[in-house]
Amino acid sequence: MITQVRTPRQRQRFRSACRGKLCLGVTMPQALALFGKSQPGRFFAGPTLALDVGGSTAWLAGHANPDELASFLHFCGCKAVILDEAECPPPTGWARAKSHFVFGLAPEKQLPEPAVEETLWASLHFDPEPPAGPVAQMLFPDRPTRRDDFYSELCSKRARGRAVVWALEQGGELACTVGAYAIGTEQAYMACGETTEPLRGRGIGGRLIVRLANTLSAQGLQPLFLCSPERVHFYTRLGFEKLGEYARYENKDQG
Repeated sequence: MITQVRTPRQRQRFRSACRGKLCLGVTMPQALALFGKSQPGRFFAGPTLALDVGGSTAWLAGHANPDELASFLHFCGCKAVILDEAECPPPTGWARAKSHFVFGLAPEKQLPEPAVEETLWASLHFDPEPPAGPVAQMLFPDRPTRRDDFYSELCSKRARGRAVVWALEQGGELACTVGAYAIGTEQAYMACGETTEPLRGRGIGGRLIVRLANTLSAQGLQPLFLCSPERVHFYTRLGFEKLGEYARYENKDQG
């Protein structure tokens, strides 16, 4: 049975289902640790299942009965779920929508920095801890609710040493950013790489991503991130390796 995480035993089940999973092994336990009390209706567990239903898309580690899973996700109002097909059968009646590939770098491995327009690079100011507000605005300019949630979550993570965000600035404005938004004892989940439209395609985003990944790797962490199929070439060109794959399933009956 899938139940809300309330007791120490349920929290242990949640963590056990996540253990060893690429990306989810750090993102989901960290979310439970940071937001389990303030967002209690978000986290659920079964005997071999961890489920985060913080939005319309649920994240799943472990496995569950397909019929029970479909019924539960429908009850929660979820439109999609991301899971490991090799371990968990999809919810009954749900359709496969896309793949999410796990790319990363082995701990202590270093990638060569990619080429960039050096004159442009020299004109940029590196900020190892940009304010959360401008980062949130850059990433979610047209989604105020998501922007506010991101700001609050980033502040909470930074205060506990669970996130690192880097940025490049030009003329006092953010030009590029990337971060590690879940940092554990073994993995560091990288996400939210973004470059302003006028500067895209000129190499600064790729170099900033590689620098952060190299820094995390030098600390003994494994940098990991999820990417969609259309971004595989970009990360392969930077030297990252494909390490795994998750699948997104959608409920055809949810509007």
